[in-house]
Amino acid sequence: MADIHALPYNGTTPTGGDSLIQDLNVYYESGDIAWMLAATALVLFMVPGVGFFYSGLARRKSALSLIWVTLMAVGVTSFQWFFWGYSLAFSHSAGKFLGDMSNIGFRNVLAAPSVASERIPDLLFAVYQGMFASITVALAVGAVAERGRMLPCVIFMFIWSTLIYDPIACWTWNPAGWVSQMGGIDFAGGTPVHISSGSAALAYSLMLGKRRGHGTHELNFRPHNVTQIIIGTVFLWVGWFGFNAGSALSANMRAVMAAVNTNVAASVGGVTWCLLDYRLERKWSAVGFCSGVVAGLVAITPGSGFVAPWAAVIFGAIAGSSCNYATKVKFYLGIDDALDIFAVHGIGGFVGNMLTGIFAADYVAHLDGFTTIPGGGISGHWMQLAYQLADSVSGFAYSFGGTCLILFLINLMPGLGLRAAEEAEIIGMDDAEIGEFAYDFVEFTRDVVNGGDMLDDESKFSADRDSLTAHEKAFSSTKAELVIVDSIVNWGQQPGMASDETGSVNLSQPPSSSFPTNPEDFDADDRISFSKLDNKFILEADDGQEFEFDEALKRWVPAVRPQIPTTINEGAHAAIACGRALLEQQRQAYAVQGVDESEPAQPPKKKRKQVYINGEDEVGGRATSTKKAKPTSEGRERKNTAVYVTNLPLDVSLQEVSDVFSRCGVIAEEIDRGKPRIKLYTDDDGHFKGDALILYFRAESVDLAIQMLDDTDFRLGQSAGAGKMKVAAADFSYKAQKDAPATSNNKDKKKIIKKTQKLNNKLADWDDDDPQAMQDTSSRWDKVVILKHLFTLKELEEDPAAILEIKEDIREECAKVADVTNVVLFDKETDGVASVRFSNAEGAKACVRLMDGRFFSGTKVEAYIADGSEKFKKSSDKKLQLGDEDQGNEEGQRLDQFGSWLEAGGESMT
Repeated sequence: MADIHALPYNGTTPTGGDSLIQDLNVYYESGDIAWMLAATALVLFMVPGVGFFYSGLARRKSALSLIWVTLMAVGVTSFQWFFWGYSLAFSHSAGKFLGDMSNIGFRNVLAAPSVASERIPDLLFAVYQGMFASITVALAVGAVAERGRMLPCVIFMFIWSTLIYDPIACWTWNPAGWVSQMGGIDFAGGTPVHISSGSAALAYSLMLGKRRGHGTHELNFRPHNVTQIIIGTVFLWVGWFGFNAGSALSANMRAVMAAVNTNVAASVGGVTWCLLDYRLERKWSAVGFCSGVVAGLVAITPGSGFVAPWAAVIFGAIAGSSCNYATKVKFYLGIDDALDIFAVHGIGGFVGNMLTGIFAADYVAHLDGFTTIPGGGISGHWMQLAYQLADSVSGFAYSFGGTCLILFLINLMPGLGLRAAEEAEIIGMDDAEIGEFAYDFVEFTRDVVNGGDMLDDESKFSADRDSLTAHEKAFSSTKAELVIVDSIVNWGQQPGMASDETGSVNLSQPPSSSFPTNPEDFDADDRISFSKLDNKFILEADDGQEFEFDEALKRWVPAVRPQIPTTINEGAHAAIACGRALLEQQRQAYAVQGVDESEPAQPPKKKRKQVYINGEDEVGGRATSTKKAKPTSEGRERKNTAVYVTNLPLDVSLQEVSDVFSRCGVIAEEIDRGKPRIKLYTDDDGHFKGDALILYFRAESVDLAIQMLDDTDFRLGQSAGAGKMKVAAADFSYKAQKDAPATSNNKDKKKIIKKTQKLNNKLADWDDDDPQAMQDTSSRWDKVVILKHLFTLKELEEDPAAILEIKEDIREECAKVADVTNVVLFDKETDGVASVRFSNAEGAKACVRLMDGRFFSGTKVEAYIADGSEKFKKSSDKKLQLGDEDQGNEEGQRLDQFGSWLEAGGESMT
């Protein structure tokens, strides 16, 4: 069968002919038309990808508004493109900078060959390029994130696409445009799409101003939904095949090459960005990988149909690193580019344009069978770099300057103020501008804290930002109230709590009888996880309610989470209702069957405590009580956990002793300082005399230490002056136990419990082949990091409640590298000082590497290891050293006292 090819076009009419008397399809290959229709759909598929990507990066309370604004960009721009946008950009009679109105309303746009390629008709090219215009506007308007009003933004879409996008598209892609005439090459939109949208977003961010709280701790937040970011990235990655490969404007080998380059650059860009983030965070960031993928896609856009696949690797690597570092530019410029649009699209587009000027290959361009270029720098045509630079700079300057002017004029119009009111920004753009929410529980939270009696129309802001409803005015009473509302919208709601029509809080507690109670069965249940922070098993029921496993009762009890009020008046009633509900919840959880808890309890009678031994008191009186006397210390055998060592080398260090004896078990630690409980004895002159006392956590370690280390060399092959090392159990007799000094008091009980839990965890992971893996023998200051410039005093004065949020965010950030045991905020220091204590010295060092030199809300953070001499002020207005010195030395004093007593032969101490 003979091949069927399209006939050469021989029409002369603007529409390409009369479909009533001739077949207009004979001039085009059906495969080309099918591919371009598919590519058009793929580019449209990118728009929700942008929406999901932007929404995931923002805060929860403005998530829906960013999806809405990107979809609205398609609606507005598609109409503008039909009305006059296509004619202004791609009319056949266009000038060097702008087209004419010959194709207004798609007039005469039908079957004539398109201005860009004879392989497809005008109408198909028009709808395909309309998707490019839509995605460009959608990229730019992400700058409204969290503080821009929707109505002015919609008007901006129409004006910007007319005055900015259409001229740049004309001079770049229309054969009559000045860049095309000059010799600039841009396959799929480095300047018209990415540089123009990136610079417009930068200008929009500048004209809007900084978000509320910018430059302070308040805006130091993570993306609220990483899953949405990943979904958005997948949409973009898939759609970009239609974006780049479709720009070949037919189904040919050049389209295949563009698709290959697209995928290679995206992959390398994602890996590069992820590695750069890992260098600082020591975490494999999903957000970092997604950002790198987009950066790689942006950079390869202008060169995807001009360069070889090996060059795409360079595009991805350079774009991933350049855009990563470019995210710091906004701090130097002082512009709040919330979603880093300029860093990824503006810088990425510029990098792609310049690399295209270097790596463009003539044979790749000619894969479509008709395109001819002199090539780039590697082909000896270095002048191409100058063409690319002129194209990039002119596109940036025109878009940035024009966008600023457009926004300035829009903002002057009555009712079209660009920025939302402060109250609207606090409660979020979703509620203020859209009236709907991306997540149901955001509205549910609002109903709970407002008593459920708020009408639906009272929850929305009107189009006029100066017109506030009664509900909105309630939010503007004090700044403290507004901050509370801001917190509750972002924090979420306690599962299992709802509000009825009267405003009271009801509890919905699912039955816990079906939950497993045997810890051995917990691993098999995917609803159960272990919280290291609370040291408890947590179960999340199907309805989202959390339960904690009470080991004493062997049952699951509902987890209690704090609730945050909205305003002071409403918050008081909500707090009382929630408090009563939580008490009732706890009462039900811990209720004992058969016990009437409503019966009033009898107050205990104070009685002098009297000890009876063998039925007699200390003066010989018989006990009148029938209770059995408690066993005394004589009846309880206390296990020895200490070993006494002699003949140690005189130059031994505490670290060496710890390393050797930790092979036999976990060494106990001091309550406050966390140092190993090892005592090195000295003579009257203060010189070490070769004896030491080591206290183990478990008694079994004593026998193991004697068996393994007694009568051996402390250092392999080196004997001490008096011979082999001698290890013996410390002498504990009944009298010694009775007269030994107490090792704890009431205030130490909680510390002892925490320390015991920690040592139990160490014991579970202990391995005598690798004792260093669980040792923690650094000094107390080696584990403390000082962080400066994390907040300002003005910030704390405006919002005293921010102290808790700052501490929590510092703990969360530092916990990326190691376990954090304590965070202290010195709220009287002008340098914004905080101290972070880690469980080990390595964690502190890793924190310094992570935090030192980083920018926090535009300010460079200083981080270093504490040396114990620091003195900072807290809210008590007293100079406090880091930590509690009195408690820190108390354990050491007790250990010294105990060692002296043991050395004296266990005699009674006075």
